Amino acid sequence: MATAVTSLPAPAAPALGLRVAVLLLATTYVVATVSVAWRPADNPVAGWWPAAGLAVALVALVRPGAGRLAAVAAGIAVTTGLANLTGGRTLDVSAAFGAVNAAEAVVAGLVLRARPTPGPPVLVRLPDFVRLLVAAALGGLVIAVGSGTVVWAMLDGGFLATARTTFPAHAAAILVVLPLALTWRLRGSPVVDRRELAAQVTLLVVSVSLVFMPAQELALTFVPLTLLVWAALRFDLRVVSVQLAGFAAATTSFNALGWGPFAAEIDEGFTSQVGAASLCQLYVVCAALLTVPLALLLAERNRLAVQASAEEVLFRRNFTDSLLGQLLLRLEGGALRVVDANDTAADVLGRPHGSLLGLGLGDLLATPPELDVRTAAGQSWRGRVSVRGDASTRVEVALSRLSHGDDDDRRVVWSAQLLDVSAEHVARQRLEAAERLTSATLDTTAAIILVTDLEGRIVRVNAATTGLTGWTEADLVGRTIAETSLVASAPDLDALFLWPNRSGQPVVREADATTRDGSTLRVLWSNNMVRDEQDLPAYAVLTGIDVTTERASAGLVSHLMRAAITTAIIGVDDHGRITVFNAGAELMLDHDAGRQVGQRFLDLLDPDQVSERLGSRDPDEAFATLVQGIGSGELPARDWLWVARDGSRRVVSMSLSATAGGVTPQVGFLCVGRDVTEQRQGQDMLVAALEKERTAVERLRALDEAKNEFVSTVSHELRTPVTSIVGYTEMLQDGTVVDPLPDQLPLFDTIARNGQRLIVLCNDLLTLAGLDSESITWEAEQVDLGEVLGAVEESVAPLLADRHLEVLVERPDSPAVVVGDPAQLERVVLNLVTNAIKFTEDGGVVRARVEVSGDEVVLTVTDTGIGIPTEEQDNLFQKFFRSSTAQKEAIQGTGLGLSIVSAIVSAHGGTIRVRSAHLEGATFTVRLPVKY
Repeated sequence: MATAVTSLPAPAAPALGLRVAVLLLATTYVVATVSVAWRPADNPVAGWWPAAGLAVALVALVRPGAGRLAAVAAGIAVTTGLANLTGGRTLDVSAAFGAVNAAEAVVAGLVLRARPTPGPPVLVRLPDFVRLLVAAALGGLVIAVGSGTVVWAMLDGGFLATARTTFPAHAAAILVVLPLALTWRLRGSPVVDRRELAAQVTLLVVSVSLVFMPAQELALTFVPLTLLVWAALRFDLRVVSVQLAGFAAATTSFNALGWGPFAAEIDEGFTSQVGAASLCQLYVVCAALLTVPLALLLAERNRLAVQASAEEVLFRRNFTDSLLGQLLLRLEGGALRVVDANDTAADVLGRPHGSLLGLGLGDLLATPPELDVRTAAGQSWRGRVSVRGDASTRVEVALSRLSHGDDDDRRVVWSAQLLDVSAEHVARQRLEAAERLTSATLDTTAAIILVTDLEGRIVRVNAATTGLTGWTEADLVGRTIAETSLVASAPDLDALFLWPNRSGQPVVREADATTRDGSTLRVLWSNNMVRDEQDLPAYAVLTGIDVTTERASAGLVSHLMRAAITTAIIGVDDHGRITVFNAGAELMLDHDAGRQVGQRFLDLLDPDQVSERLGSRDPDEAFATLVQGIGSGELPARDWLWVARDGSRRVVSMSLSATAGGVTPQVGFLCVGRDVTEQRQGQDMLVAALEKERTAVERLRALDEAKNEFVSTVSHELRTPVTSIVGYTEMLQDGTVVDPLPDQLPLFDTIARNGQRLIVLCNDLLTLAGLDSESITWEAEQVDLGEVLGAVEESVAPLLADRHLEVLVERPDSPAVVVGDPAQLERVVLNLVTNAIKFTEDGGVVRARVEVSGDEVVLTVTDTGIGIPTEEQDNLFQKFFRSSTAQKEAIQGTGLGLSIVSAIVSAHGGTIRVRSAHLEGATFTVRLPVKY
């Protein structure tokens, strides 16, 4: 059954203004006065109170604000109080009823205003009606409690009886009046069938009149309700609200007059006048509960139907008029088949519109095999495919599921959107080919190429940039050119963007660039703009050529030509004419470079020497002879006499080499000359001085040899008589010749001791002489240094007779064997141990140790004696050296022992080291190679 409503009211009602609020208050007073006058005689309260609905509507629809709400509540209290006062009640009772009515209106009104969305309350959906029911229930509860309390406290009436009467009367009033108030001012003009409405209203009036006629006792109260339901089913909520209000007013009035089935119960004694009034209000509540929710639900359904119809129209328009090709498909026989298609889809697929229906998607497009799997699983798919039979085309396809069937897949609808991207595909292929060509060109160009946008931000970098600078594409792309260290000419780049070069000629600049490792490159930049089809700048291209080597070479040559003031550099062409004459040549010969360029090179040389060496005085012939053997190489340096401007001759060490060009094998010659006049004079003087020094050295060597020979001879000659003296002294001491007198023994001891010293001195001198002349014959035997140390321990025992020294000797458990001369090695150990005893004061410690360390035998002699000053240790092993400490302590010695020890150790391939300090003892370490 079609509804008569074709347009729907907007779900919004404006808030009440001041004039409407005053009018409602006045109406409330009138209605309340009538209700008080018509109240049952046996009840202190009215049987129906429509003023409650008006008061709640006033609170619910008044503009927001606490002040306004308070003013409205006060107005309600005053008007309803005045109505009660007019109806004959006392002032105090009227004021109490006014306050209770105001409380009821505020509570119910605030419930209605408590909407989830801002704005005045409305009645357009079922939740709004539920809120209305809550408001009616809470308002009825408030008035029931309040009026019952007033009647009980002030009128000596029953609390429960008053509450039972008041609750339905006020709840019915709210349920009847509020729908009319909330829908009366809604925007929109519903279109209804006037004849149907007239018939329905006529029947409703007749039915109410018949049911509530005097002395009518039949139970026909359901008949008006069916007619109200007819209104709810066919008309909008505003019509239903008006009819419901009229119905409530009529039934309440008839019932108050004693007409109708409810009043008939009074005559039969089944109820009282108060009970009949309550039944009548409950009847009105039932009418409201039947019609208002039904009208709301139907209105909501009509709205949804209109919305669905509009969406269907919109969808159909979008489908048929869409610029995208669209197909509606269903899954039949495991394949998607077309059930509808728009004209754009037919154009994309290149087929007539009518021929698409019933065809499978795979028949139209070259879809991949995975599509069947995805559609069977109900999953969407998106991809780019070609039209079946035309591989050059490309169609962007978006396939999605629109509806869901329960068990039958034939009810499921799929949508396929088609976008013809063939032109884009061809353009993309061409663009990719151009991009590949551009990339190959950029990457194979041995130059820095940077592409920036109009903000100077780098968008492209070629491979050569990384190779030349070390900065990768990831380091540069996205950064502005000013943030990098590559382009030093930032002002020029800014000028390029601000004042683009419209001539098309690149802007060339040269600047320094810093690489990633911090080195500097000299780059020749060529910058230009790339323009779009409107001749507007789009990109900037910066091309940089590394000219570091060229500039360095040119700068070096220029620097050499200017800075080489002591070296003459002269360029000569193939004809022997000067082309370059540097500052060094100017300074050397006192010639002006400008005048010398173009002159013959051989004019600078001494003509007599040229004729002598080159065999000709003709300049051309002589120059040809000079450069004849050069070829592509260089003539070795040779001294030549160059003639200065004042005629003086300078000795110049001159080298001549051929210079080659990039195209021709030879472009001339380069002459490099150094003035060696003073150097040659110095060399002559040095040769003479060296000759004199050589003669002096030979004489000194002869004197040294004579000295050694003299020392050796004297020592040898002294040793024989000294030996005799020592021998005879020993004979005198032991009484071999004659018994010595007691006074003579000390004298004999002195003679023997000094004789032994002379013998030791002679032996040392002879040993040193033999070492210097390398005339000593060394024995090569295996010697155990541990045994040698034991023998030395026994030898030095007499030296300890009158001393208080602790001598510790440590020998290894296994032999410490070296190869050498036993006597000389024993001399080394003995010398070191006796020195330690001699230079250590009583109470000290002397420690001698032999050990094997790796491939060496180590002899260590340590004492706690007077030590050796650090600054004197470098001379310790020199002949006749004695430390200042030994001299100060007057310790006897010749200074030959350690020099002899050092020579013996070196001759055996060993080393000797000393560690000592003044007054801190000394440690001598001898290392000799082990004999395996």
